[in-house]
Amino acid sequence: MAGAARRYHRDPLGFVEWAAREQGPIFRLPDDGSLCVADPDEALRVLQDDAGHYGEVSGFFHVRGGLLGPRATQVAIGRAARATLRAHLTAHRERLPAVVAELGEVSTWPSAGRHAAHRFLSDALLRPGTPPDLRALMELVVERDVLIRPGGLLARTARRALWTRVVRTVAGEVRTRRAQPPPDGPGDLLDAVIGATPPETPAAHAAQAYLLLFRTSVAPVGHVVAWALLEAAAGGVDLAQAPAEAAVRESLRLWPVAWLLGRPVERAHQVGGVRVKPGESVSVCSYLLHRDERHWPSPTRFLPGRWNGAGPAGPYLPFGGGPFACAGAAVAQTLAIGLLAALTDGARLEVRGGHGRPHVAGIITPPPFELRAQRGRR
Repeated sequence: MAGAARRYHRDPLGFVEWAAREQGPIFRLPDDGSLCVADPDEALRVLQDDAGHYGEVSGFFHVRGGLLGPRATQVAIGRAARATLRAHLTAHRERLPAVVAELGEVSTWPSAGRHAAHRFLSDALLRPGTPPDLRALMELVVERDVLIRPGGLLARTARRALWTRVVRTVAGEVRTRRAQPPPDGPGDLLDAVIGATPPETPAAHAAQAYLLLFRTSVAPVGHVVAWALLEAAAGGVDLAQAPAEAAVRESLRLWPVAWLLGRPVERAHQVGGVRVKPGESVSVCSYLLHRDERHWPSPTRFLPGRWNGAGPAGPYLPFGGGPFACAGAAVAQTLAIGLLAALTDGARLEVRGGHGRPHVAGIITPPPFELRAQRGRR
């Protein structure tokens, strides 16, 4: 098992592909023993959880010392965050071409995608009037790729140090805002978190919830667009001839944001004939579900045209599913579509590099590549 665990940590995606071939669509993951599910029917039952077999609190809201709850608070935070980001996207959609233009003719991805998403959402993430040092600190978080868990001891140590500083600074802003009246104009994501959490919630916990939402508002958007650019180049697909929505949906099929969806078991039951008990966990693998050739013809090919029909041909869970699906999924997908459309509008795109393995740390990060965009030369 130790060897399998090392193999899994070295190449999680390769391991689950191998395990599904060798053991079938339901197998144990070697690191924590959780049951991995890649059978569509069983996956749906796990995610919908009509029988109440799993925990009611989403594991997304991890804060130091446990989870931020109860479920009602998590739902309120998700709704408030979604409303804030959607309002910003609706009001400022016309800025997307200018944001893309700032990338220049040559940009390095996927970091360029994260920067573009952050620039567009900047005032929704922290409203004008926020102390400049906090705004600068959050720009540093994006600049240093703290949104993605890096490999290597030094990188992890540096990331933890910066993240500790960020949590402390955001918690200070939480305390300041709680002592002030609400803003007259549009609030930001931090206001949404403060308004949705009970006043007795520790400021550090509210800060961590905000930072989780900040991360999922910026990184996935940039990565979805990056994967679309990389896959289109590898497959000879001209993105100027494909609807941006179809390209984004296909990018999310191949590289779902939520590729492994864990659920804590609270009542003993069976999943595909395998017994699980309280204290264990079950993980639905959307990465494998999206590449099941029984439902997706040519499953490993980037084919935006497969979305020209009425709907997905198979199970499609790029942002999770059931009651714990990502609250900001629709906003993230819409923003990714807008960014990709702005990138491809009147431009000849050339991708260089991007031949390494994906980095898996929460989300699947594409290997670095260079994008050259020549405007007005199609």
